[in-house]
Amino acid sequence: MNTLLSTERLTEIKNEANTTLKEHGHVKNPFERISSIADANGIELLEADLYDISGALRKEGGSWKIYVNKQDSEQRKLFTVAHELGHYFIHKDERNEFIDGQFIARDETMKYMEQELEANEFAGNLIMPEQEVRNSIATDQITTKTIQDMARQFGVSTFAMDTRLRNLGYDTTANSEQQSAA
Repeated sequence: MNTLLSTERLTEIKNEANTTLKEHGHVKNPFERISSIADANGIELLEADLYDISGALRKEGGSWKIYVNKQDSEQRKLFTVAHELGHYFIHKDERNEFIDGQFIARDETMKYMEQELEANEFAGNLIMPEQEVRNSIATDQITTKTIQDMARQFGVSTFAMDTRLRNLGYDTTANSEQQSAA
């Protein structure tokens, strides 16, 4: 479970993601669902050469734009867009620009880290909804194959799926032990 954010904050973020999903949950394809959410909120999705940056959310001329690194994998792009949507839904009243990997001043570090954790939590809830994840698990034993299959189902990396499962309280240590033995 994510212990870096308070239980109350995790619940608020989950509720925000679930509210968004209620409006767009009928779209089953995760890529189309994320695009639908962006479109419905007037957010333009753009790909660009961002080098070592995965994505950015910027307010430009009164409208919001999400930039994703066109060099990233489709799974990474999906998570990046969901992450930037997290900034939009949770933090848009605080700043007009969010850039993953940007340099920050030392006194801003904690706030930046908190916002990034919150955006990640929102993204996890949005593209790997808790109930859908739980319904996809057929056994108590989480194996490497389970994680790989679920990652494909949700359109995410195995790392993202493993993290989501751990945040939902599942034991994925057998998966880690299997990977270490290989």
